[in-house]
Amino acid sequence: MTGRHIALRGINKRFGALTANDDVDLDIASGACLALLGENGAGKSTLMKVLYGITHADSGTISIDGVQQNFRGPFEAMAAGIGMVFQQFSLAPALTVQENLLLASPTAPWLHVPGSRALTAVLEVLARLAPDIDPRSRVADLAVGERQLIELAKVLNLNARTIILDEPTSVLTPTETKRLYGFIETLVADGAAVIMITHKLADVEACADHTAIMHRGRMVHAGPSADLSRQQMVELMIGTASPATADRPSAPASTTPRVIVRKLAADTETSSVANIDLEVCAGELLGIAGVVGNGQTVLADALVGLHPLRGGDVIVDGHSVAWTPKPRIPDGRVAYVPEQPVHNAVVPDLDLSANLGMRSILQRRFWQFSRQQQDADARALLESADVRPPEPMRKAGTLSGGNLQKLVLGRELAGAPSLIVACYPTMGLDVAATRAVYRNLFEHLDRGAAIIWISEELDDLLDYAHRIAVLHGGRIVGVRDWASASRAEIGDLMLLGALPQCA
Repeated sequence: MTGRHIALRGINKRFGALTANDDVDLDIASGACLALLGENGAGKSTLMKVLYGITHADSGTISIDGVQQNFRGPFEAMAAGIGMVFQQFSLAPALTVQENLLLASPTAPWLHVPGSRALTAVLEVLARLAPDIDPRSRVADLAVGERQLIELAKVLNLNARTIILDEPTSVLTPTETKRLYGFIETLVADGAAVIMITHKLADVEACADHTAIMHRGRMVHAGPSADLSRQQMVELMIGTASPATADRPSAPASTTPRVIVRKLAADTETSSVANIDLEVCAGELLGIAGVVGNGQTVLADALVGLHPLRGGDVIVDGHSVAWTPKPRIPDGRVAYVPEQPVHNAVVPDLDLSANLGMRSILQRRFWQFSRQQQDADARALLESADVRPPEPMRKAGTLSGGNLQKLVLGRELAGAPSLIVACYPTMGLDVAATRAVYRNLFEHLDRGAAIIWISEELDDLLDYAHRIAVLHGGRIVGVRDWASASRAEIGDLMLLGALPQCA
């Protein structure tokens, strides 16, 4: 694989009044990993979409080894050896893994047989990247982290020499993340250029040779990663000194349960939970820890009444909110931030105002407001949630993954819910936005809400949760309070479902 140099010079891109890229320069060299850091809305994804040919710059140039390029679309960028893996997946859920890989391969035949050369070729990268994924399994049955790996395999099968990864570790388990880091090192050693759009400083420390940092559309730093400390990176990303970390929320004032889960059982085709007993008091944050694929999604959907129960019940303030035996309109007592907001919490083709008004529509209160009032309320909420740009008439599908996350958080936390079920609520968010989410959640705790927080970020749960329940194989295998929880013990329960026996 021969070395090459990509140069972006003077890239400018505006969307209406929003300046996404403001005279941006960036150099990308083969045989190195570049981390592209910045807050949500800083312009990182837009810049890479310009390089990939999805978005056309208003001005500026792209050159490869001194030859200026003018990509008319991603197909020309791919022909030039540039590939991109997006936060929002482009897989066919009804097809198998190997069928999705074949669809993305320009040389694959329409029909394939087991053992064919084309099939063997598209599965080679998958076998190295994700050996535990069965190529014959349906994509619809895979966890989010597994789908991310399929998207990466698609791009690598195209023999891309410049690989752009948009928040690649945001949905991966620690084991998958470690494997991805090793794979990136292999690609770089083979002479590829890897660009990681990320907000995680751990990604930078693990494998980035160089770091470029954007703030509000401008490039504010580019150089060797070793030149900056963590604190300096954060300050460059958010434009000011790093805000203080969130304090641990106060202990619950009451020991009376506000939320009672009794013998909850629910199933999907590929996952199930059973015999779930939980109680959460007013002002209490209960963390649910577990490795992806142990029933988190079906548990969350069942808790808020979006999935039918096979048994048991969910009681909030003395009222059942479960789907049994038939679905019900989402209860105003319950707020829900699902695992994949872009698929499960927004309608991409509707504008932001309509998406923010969904609760009112579902609860048949839409007639109480004029569209003018709805748009005014939406703009205030967008600004409060720091959704960029805060334009009520903009379609939700045009927002970045991080801004969609903030949109859903803003809508769900706008009222005074009794129960908040939050699945990976800070996924894809930058440092400042993450801390804002913590503060918002903790303010609801102070007002008496009960929070069930599902996460793989064990350090966050240990820092902030009053108690941690571990989900393994669809069952709660242990509950620890913050004073007695240890990282090693919780980790053993997550991975093994039990504590190792002493010899």
